Amino acid sequence: MSTATIHYSFGNAELVRPVIGNSSVRIPLARHPLRGLILVVETDAAFRNGLAKVLREAGYEVLTATTGEQAFHLLRDRQHPIAWLYTRADLPSLIDGWILADQYRDNHPDRPAVIAASEARLSARGDLVLNQPTVVAAIAAIRRIARSVQVEEPLGPAGAALQNLAA
Repeated sequence: MSTATIHYSFGNAELVRPVIGNSSVRIPLARHPLRGLILVVETDAAFRNGLAKVLREAGYEVLTATTGEQAFHLLRDRQHPIAWLYTRADLPSLIDGWILADQYRDNHPDRPAVIAASEARLSARGDLVLNQPTVVAAIAAIRRIARSVQVEEPLGPAGAALQNLAA
């Protein structure tokens, strides 16, 4: 059997779903129940594409968006529920990363978002705010949050090692 990828387009956003099969039969692989769909909202194309690539290789399905408005519509799309959110705090136009995190929490009140901002900190609502992270630091933060929710451990304050990665 060969492996292929199907690309779905939602405006400028993209959902990539791996499939298996030959050229005449395509069967979507089941979404990992604890991983789910990640929305990556990032204005830097190289960072966005690099993060999406690594997440896909780790078994996540990924949607990407470049503006808050695109991401807001994707967060409200009930046919493709977003399980995890990574966003830049400062986005072009009216909707920023903080508004997206609020919308995300409407569906996942107990899950933190990962937000890239000008300084690392914990938000009042428990989001993990990273200081202009590298792709490696963003991946580490997403995995940490996903693991904490999967095993139902409290996230707690961000560790020094994770904050050092984000610096």
